[in-house]
Formats: sequence, C-alpha cells, structure tokens
Amino acid sequence: MAKGSEGIYTCEKPPCVHVVVDWPTKKYAVFVEDAEGTLLYIPSSKIVEACSKIQELNRKRVREASGDEIDLIAEKYLEAVELVEDEE
Repeated sequence: MAKGSEGIYTCEKPPCVHVVVDWPTKKYAVFVEDAEGTLLYIPSSKIVEACSKIQELNRKRVREASGDEIDLIAEKYLEAVELVEDEE
C-alpha cells in the first residue's frame, strides 16, 4: 500500500490492505483491494482476530499454504468452485 500525494492510497502489487485514516475525525477503516480495484471493507476486529489465529498457527509451526495448495484448501474448506487470484 502506498499513500500518494493528496492522501490517495494506491495499490501497486494487489491484493493490498489499506488502513485509511480520516485524521480530522480521528476515524479509520480497513479495506482489501484486488487487481480490478474492487475495495472490500473489513472490520478491524476481524483483522485482529485473524492475526491472533495466524500467530497461534505460527507458534504451532503450521505453515501458510502456497501455489496449488491455496486452491485445494479453498475448495475443501470454503466450498470454492473457482478461486480467483490477483496477478502479481
């Protein structure tokens, strides 16, 4: 995530996670941006919860899936028919 001049956030290598702050009101929001520029709001509580789970899995020496393993996990546990990946 890069913040350009005038406070505009750009996504150079999708997917990107943007933590956007409105300083005058002291409020923020978290968004995920895909390769098409689609923004999905995610409550920060969900991010914190996910980070806690990831830290616990790392302590248990469970590794992050990669490549085709990602598709297999999505199909098996999320019943995904087709997983759309952002191009890097």
